[in-house]
Amino acid sequence: MEPGGFERILGSERGVAYGRFLEWSVGEGFVLAVVELRRPAQREALAKATSAAVAKLCTARLDSLGDRSLRALLEEACPSPEETSVLMLTHLEESQDAARICAELNVHRDELARRFALPWVLLVHPAAALALQRDAPDFCDFAGLWLPEEPGDGAEPLLEQAIRVLATSGVSPHHLSPDATPPTDLLSLAREAAALGHVDQAADLLAQYDMKHPGERAHDVRRVYMDGLLLRVRGRFAEAIARFDEALELCEMSGDPHMRGVLLDEIAQVYVLQGDLAAARHLERDALELFEQSGDRRRRAASLHQLSVIEGRLGHDVKARELEEKSLQLSEELGDQVGRTISLHHLAVIEGDHAKARELLHELLVNSDKLGDRNIRLASLRKLAALATNDGNYAEARELLRKSLELSEEMESAVYRSVVLRDLATVACLEGNYAEAMAASRESLKLSEEFGMKDDQAALLLMLGLLEADQGQIERSVALVREGVDILEELDAANLVEAKELLHRLESFSVADMPNGSQQRG
Repeated sequence: MEPGGFERILGSERGVAYGRFLEWSVGEGFVLAVVELRRPAQREALAKATSAAVAKLCTARLDSLGDRSLRALLEEACPSPEETSVLMLTHLEESQDAARICAELNVHRDELARRFALPWVLLVHPAAALALQRDAPDFCDFAGLWLPEEPGDGAEPLLEQAIRVLATSGVSPHHLSPDATPPTDLLSLAREAAALGHVDQAADLLAQYDMKHPGERAHDVRRVYMDGLLLRVRGRFAEAIARFDEALELCEMSGDPHMRGVLLDEIAQVYVLQGDLAAARHLERDALELFEQSGDRRRRAASLHQLSVIEGRLGHDVKARELEEKSLQLSEELGDQVGRTISLHHLAVIEGDHAKARELLHELLVNSDKLGDRNIRLASLRKLAALATNDGNYAEARELLRKSLELSEEMESAVYRSVVLRDLATVACLEGNYAEAMAASRESLKLSEEFGMKDDQAALLLMLGLLEADQGQIERSVALVREGVDILEELDAANLVEAKELLHRLESFSVADMPNGSQQRG
């Protein structure tokens, strides 16, 4: 073996220690070395280097156990221990029988040590090493050398990068300032109830309207619009768009451009939730033009805010700032304090002024309670949790998200539940609670797939992929992240480049990362 080979793979200290283990233990009977390696590429390179350094190396892949006993697998891999220099065990982390293997190692350790009386080298992912220590403590006592993973070899930087890449959810407050005269007709009352997040109340009001106006559900554009609105709020997006399209046809027949703007705005919100930001921007611009023509300043302010959010998510901060400043000016002219606060908050986010953003969010919470606006309350709680997460205040973030989750359940909104679970997964991931992070991510992913929320799907696939990588499941990890990248590519997302970098780094964990059997560090 070329000088320094082990050091290039394991680092200087671990490489020297491993080389000494081989030098001193070969021919001396049973002795155990456990080497923690996070990258499959490191494992393959070390196996190759070890084979070059000793007279005869036998390797047993623990992920190929099948129905056999561990002893039977080892006898197949190493039929003549007396003629073998070293027995190497690999792929514990990728085995479906890891728990059984650990149990057999623990219970039959003395028998296995006598049967295979030669140096053993166990190459194991750090996550599997923890399982080994937990489930086979007596076997672990045999270790004459245990080399934990080298600082800096972990996947934490990848996880942190994945969290930065996660797309910001499209669920945000879409506030309209109140009419000069409070609504009195049933359809207007129903719309206001839905806008405030009281969907059951809106449905009851619509039922009352239908009793008084039978047959209008198919012919009244405002009534058809309300069906679409409730379907959108409930996450039934395809049905919602179908009803909005029907309402658009009625608008064409009646010549109502203002209502057309309302419907285009609603469809744009669905597209934002589904991650199709380019289509959403196109529709929202059309809606804004119609509101300008009709002189509806309330909806114009809301539409400018929505366009600002879309531009921000597309990475166009200058344009987002310009649009939000126009929305702010209109809200101030209208005396709309809630709309003004929402605009000021978004501007603070664009400028990166977290202290100001936090102050404005607390103001929004107070106003949302006064108005009974559940949508703004939930959005504000989530954004406060995001700020706490950014500052490393995970306990505060958890409490805010707990309240958000309770509110989503009160509202019976599976859409909100999905995005809050994703937020909780992020916090759990940053805390190192990967089991909780995976459980929350999987539930959120299932919901986002059901609703067609593609950017959320992509974000969750990236997170799940990196969590799998942390457990040593590299192939599964690469498959998940590649699926997420494909979705982001379809959406032409602003974070596509970063996501592709994540995928490239994961793919580099493969054997291709180790030319000539040595790790390329850095």
